[in-house]
Amino acid sequence: MEKFLMKPKVDFAFKEIIYDETALKSFIAATMELNPKDIKFVIILNTDLRKVHADNK
Repeated sequence: MEKFLMKPKVDFAFKEIIYDETALKSFIAATMELNPKDIKFVIILNTDLRKVHADNK
């Protein structure tokens, strides 16, 4: 069994993988049963929310 630096089930690791355009295309293709070459482009949006107030979590 291969050892991973960090399991992709960890939120941070999953985000890092998905922020790579090639990995994102492959993930979308796998989940939608498409050929990755059929996906013309992907747009990666920033999903992190900024703190508005210092006491926000």
